[in-house]
Amino acid sequence: MERKAFLSCVAGGLATLSVTPFAHAQSTVTLYGELDDALAYYNNVGNGSLVEMQGADMTANKWGLSGKEDLGGGLRAIFKLEDGSNVNNGKLGQGGRLFGKQAWVGLDSSKLGQLALGRQYDTTVDLVQGMTGDVYSPAFSTPGDADNNDSKFRLQNAAKYTSPEFGGFRLEAMCGLGGVSGSFSSQGSSSAALAYEHGGFSAAAGYIFAKNDGPGGAGTADQTQNNSVTPLYGSVPFVGSRMIVHVAAQYEFSGWTANVRYSNAKWKPYAAYSAFNQTETFDTGAATLSYLIMPSLQLEAGYTYTRSSGASSATYNNAAAGAEYFLSMRTTLYAIGAYSHAHGTTFSQDGNSIVPAGGTVGDLASSSSTPNQVILIFGLTTKF
Repeated sequence: MERKAFLSCVAGGLATLSVTPFAHAQSTVTLYGELDDALAYYNNVGNGSLVEMQGADMTANKWGLSGKEDLGGGLRAIFKLEDGSNVNNGKLGQGGRLFGKQAWVGLDSSKLGQLALGRQYDTTVDLVQGMTGDVYSPAFSTPGDADNNDSKFRLQNAAKYTSPEFGGFRLEAMCGLGGVSGSFSSQGSSSAALAYEHGGFSAAAGYIFAKNDGPGGAGTADQTQNNSVTPLYGSVPFVGSRMIVHVAAQYEFSGWTANVRYSNAKWKPYAAYSAFNQTETFDTGAATLSYLIMPSLQLEAGYTYTRSSGASSATYNNAAAGAEYFLSMRTTLYAIGAYSHAHGTTFSQDGNSIVPAGGTVGDLASSSSTPNQVILIFGLTTKF
């Protein structure tokens, strides 16, 4: 049965793509990237105020290589290698991986869709995230990134199928193979999402299930240890599973863009932690509105409400606003302000005690030692 499940997960995707016996020499390789840096002020991080240089406040810091080769008959070989790093100190991100953001190879058919193999974003990042406030900044996202709205984790050892667009619909499905002998599901992950677009309206829904049940919390999904919102945000690894459901809708009209979203994330512990001893559930609702005042200036504002329940219980009311001035098609100046108010309790870093919840703006920095957190960010981003 394990072997049969494996074949249905990986070989099933391969069966959807036809292979042509004739290869053509037409191929391209593209170098691309983004650099984002800012001056950030926090009224409280841990136990005091903080002023620092901070990257990736509106877009990511990354560079990568993507390529394709025309194999004929509408079939292409494709690949992507993408690095993530800290623009202020040059260190690699994503646990020190050289290509920590993405590293995959695949086949793409204009008629049958795309199959990619390797380290990739899950399907909700591909199809749902673009309809949420996270596109403006992590400050508009979920505190602690408890639902992966800010794509803090990727899935590795993964096979992902993306369908062609049909009547405005697009489907993605993927699975990450844990590679554990005798257990197909251990350390594995799965994800699927469906999106629809027609005119100015778009909507999407999807899920992620990830097991980190290996030694030290090993699994095909990365750990999420950003701040005190999520369990085990310190040096103690999370051993358990995460089940996340995410839905969003967006409408664009006359320079305005409005979107709403809802997510439900369940963090289930598999280890014997003292306080984190039952499933912790995060329910998040958010809305964002942006307006393009002129071709060179855009404003946006958003509100996010998150409620955690289970072994601990807290609420987070977050509001954010931003302005972007487009110096060119590639380069943008931006300013962001955000406020968070927390009420209730959360977990200590080791998961062994309950502590007061601190204000937390997205997953940009550590939580406040008080119920409130305020941030101001002034930055510059450019693409190539």
